[in-house]
Amino acid sequence: MKNNPKLIFVLYGVIVLLLFGGAYLLYKNAQYHKEFAQERSETRAMVRTNQLQNDQQQLMFGIKTFAWAVRNALLQNKPGEINEYFNTLVKDRGIKEMLLVGNDGNVMISTNKKNQGIAFTDRFPGYLLQREEVYFGDKTPYELSAPITAPNKRLGTLVMFYSPAPVLPDTLAGYSNN
Repeated sequence: MKNNPKLIFVLYGVIVLLLFGGAYLLYKNAQYHKEFAQERSETRAMVRTNQLQNDQQQLMFGIKTFAWAVRNALLQNKPGEINEYFNTLVKDRGIKEMLLVGNDGNVMISTNKKNQGIAFTDRFPGYLLQREEVYFGDKTPYELSAPITAPNKRLGTLVMFYSPAPVLPDTLAGYSNN
């Protein structure tokens, strides 16, 4: 068979078209991958924001009502009841530690017995005791504090440390963060 210039031209043309088609497909694949990564990142951020808002709302509601129960037990001079509350509550997932701090700044009751009797500020941030309203700090673990008040005086401060459960795993649908 002779070298037919038209056949060689067509062959080269097909090769060039295949190369352009392959390059186009690689380009579109890279675009889709980039777009998917951006959407995944936005979705993760939205989920984290929603989780934080939900956690904050639920935990603040919970600590407010729990503070009333602790207040009633303090007014009735029933520290054993408060200890029982703490021991029951700390069994729930996420609650790392519960503390009741007296007005003198010392830990009266704690789920971690090593912390009972110590000065709160020796191991924990002092700003948690200075709040006049329920406080929620969103760093992990979450920090919550609620003043325990009687009609004419402050009885102490209820403090809780809570580690939220992750809503999304480190990888989403088998794809890494890359």
